[in-house]
Amino acid sequence: MSAWPTTRRSLVARAPSGARRRGEAGFTLIELLIVLVILAMAATLVAPSVEAGLRAREVRSAVRTIVATMRSAGSAAIMQGTPQEMLIDPVEQRIAVSDGEPLALGEFAAIREVVGGEVAEAGGVRVRFYPNGSTTGIALLVGDRTRLDEPGWAVRLDPLIGQISVEETP
Repeated sequence: MSAWPTTRRSLVARAPSGARRRGEAGFTLIELLIVLVILAMAATLVAPSVEAGLRAREVRSAVRTIVATMRSAGSAAIMQGTPQEMLIDPVEQRIAVSDGEPLALGEFAAIREVVGGEVAEAGGVRVRFYPNGSTTGIALLVGDRTRLDEPGWAVRLDPLIGQISVEETP
């Protein structure tokens, strides 16, 4: 005796009871258009929040660049035993360290306000880092170039001990 069915009836495939007839399979043009309209509406709602996220990310990146440049200049002054300078140009939105290449802050990030430092001959503000760890001190407000109503970041360089603090502003 065989384990396989021997009757012809059991080998015939049957269509499920709710299957469509030939010519009824797939989606109609109206259904496809409705789905496309829904996707387009969703994309228009998501795009502004994605752009805002990218802008905020670039501002945070600019703050990290400023802080890293300050730390680098302070460390170089201590290790080399000679004063180092950092030039901050709020007009061109660039920073540079002692004859180094200027670093742009990006397309969206901007230095909104500068308090302290020394006025440089070529424009901008100069911050000096001394071998004993002290600085001339400075406070910067960094934020989005065009969205002034959004919060920014305050970067403060202590003149006595060279400590850098960063905090989000309302």
